[in-house]
Amino acid sequence: MTPHSRARQRAFRHLRNLQARLLLWFLGAIVLAIVASAVTTALTNTESGETSARIISRHMQRRLARIWDDPQAADAYVTELRETTGLDLYIERNLAVLGDRVPPAPGAMIFEKDVAYFPVVRSGEVVGALALRNSPRPQLWRAFVALGVAVLVLGAAARRVSKRLARPLEHLAQTATRFGGGNLAARTGIDMMPRRWVAEEVRDVGRAFDGMADRIARVVVEQRELLAAISHELRSPLGRARIAIEIAREQTEAEPRAVTAPRALLALDDVDRELVEVDAILGDLLASARAGLADLRGERQSVVPWLRARVAQETSGPIELTVMPQAEDVTAEIDSALLGRAVHNLFTNAWAHGHPRELPIEVEVSLHGGRVKIAVRDQGPGFPVSILARAFDAFVTGDDIARSPRAHGMGLGLALVRRIVEAHGGAASAANLTKDDAVVGAEVTIELPACAAE
Repeated sequence: MTPHSRARQRAFRHLRNLQARLLLWFLGAIVLAIVASAVTTALTNTESGETSARIISRHMQRRLARIWDDPQAADAYVTELRETTGLDLYIERNLAVLGDRVPPAPGAMIFEKDVAYFPVVRSGEVVGALALRNSPRPQLWRAFVALGVAVLVLGAAARRVSKRLARPLEHLAQTATRFGGGNLAARTGIDMMPRRWVAEEVRDVGRAFDGMADRIARVVVEQRELLAAISHELRSPLGRARIAIEIAREQTEAEPRAVTAPRALLALDDVDRELVEVDAILGDLLASARAGLADLRGERQSVVPWLRARVAQETSGPIELTVMPQAEDVTAEIDSALLGRAVHNLFTNAWAHGHPRELPIEVEVSLHGGRVKIAVRDQGPGFPVSILARAFDAFVTGDDIARSPRAHGMGLGLALVRRIVEAHGGAASAANLTKDDAVVGAEVTIELPACAAE
């Protein structure tokens, strides 16, 4: 899995968590609002905290208590209540119905099956009750069911809102990941989405990202075209210069008696080496630009046959290839041109910095934890300790310390190796080889993600 894939998965996981958190926040706010409303209603009904129902029931109880000794007036009052409210109210004078219950507080009710009793109290004693049929005790489960239905209805609305907020953000993250992975044409297209799907603030972010992407893509494309033009313009005179040098060398060799001939040949050789170096630097710069843009043309290939073919193309010195048994059939996504440039740079770097030309460079291929490792070992003086940690940084060389009596390049070789390998989703590392506490060479290892077996 490449770093871009891992970054994409992390982004999507965070966005899914965002949608879940938004939904939970909305649901929590809804429940809190319901509870706060109920508490506020209970606390603000009266100054004493009593409910309206308790106040009304207490009023009826006191009214009946005053006229209780006048049955005709009490019956007339209850009849008036029944006709006015439509409730099935009647007077209950049989105290046996109430049993031996402790007289409740004024305004309280006693429930018995399908009848609610409002006790009538005179001089601290219960003398009867105002009865209300078909008014069973309110049950808590009904309140919870009502609350649950309210939460479900409001939760569906909250889910729609949270999804409306999270979906455009997820789309933005996907677009940013594609753009960061090298797809310079990736855009959010936020203005093409229905207005009801995207909040205006998110739409502004999408427009800003698209504008930024347009500017970056334009700069990168112009840089690529500029590099290609520079390479073409420089390589043409370089080629003509090398041809002129060959002609001058032939003419100088044709006049061996000239006093200046040996000196001229040496000068021509130096100029030719410098031209080759400049040409190599241009090639590195162009390859580095491609790797930096992640413009890979990867194909699934068997690593070992590809590496053998790559080694066979090297003519500067012998190379000894060793393949571990588990790596014989390993495959990977390889851009042959770019990765071939990286492997060539490893060999060139070893020869240029002290590895004896007559001795073979050792290359070992192995497989560890789903990653194929290609280790290149030389027998040169190794990396200076002062630059080992920065060996893959651009323009870092160790020539002035230990590796060579003269400069070799501009320090772009290993920097290019790292960029190419990272563009393949891999990593590069460097270390010194030691024996009896003495440095006997250097080892540079590149790791590539191996393809899963079919």
